[in-house]
Amino acid sequence: MDSLKLKIPPLVLVVITLVVMKAISVGLPTNATLANLPLLFPILLVGFGGAVMVAGVYEFRRKQTTVNPMLKTASSALVSDGVYRFTRNPMYLGMLCILVAAALLWNSAYALLGCVSFVLYMNAFQISPEEDYLTELFPDSYPEYKTQVRRWL
Repeated sequence: MDSLKLKIPPLVLVVITLVVMKAISVGLPTNATLANLPLLFPILLVGFGGAVMVAGVYEFRRKQTTVNPMLKTASSALVSDGVYRFTRNPMYLGMLCILVAAALLWNSAYALLGCVSFVLYMNAFQISPEEDYLTELFPDSYPEYKTQVRRWL
């Protein structure tokens, strides 16, 4: 399974997950619906997710380090300011918010399986390898940061 580590860019994974979630929401029986929430709720969730992602990118740019998760060797600074005080992965958290919003918009409990799959995949094949690398790169500060800030929320 190591061959999957850091292979699929997270944005590509989000698009794949959205396509699968839509197929599931259309193809499976509709007896597993979610609470019929107003359209405003998924819109707010997308807005929140987008804002969290932008805040994460902003902090990376401010520290002049790469936002490309596929170029881990280009990491030049440990970012722990701003939104990174609350989550170690705001960009991935924002992506998850968008996926949850899609499941709510499509009113499909089955589509939430895509959200769960996204988290499991990201933890195993994206975040864990990134954390290993950051521990090597910042052996004193990153382990301390991990004890203070949660991976997702």
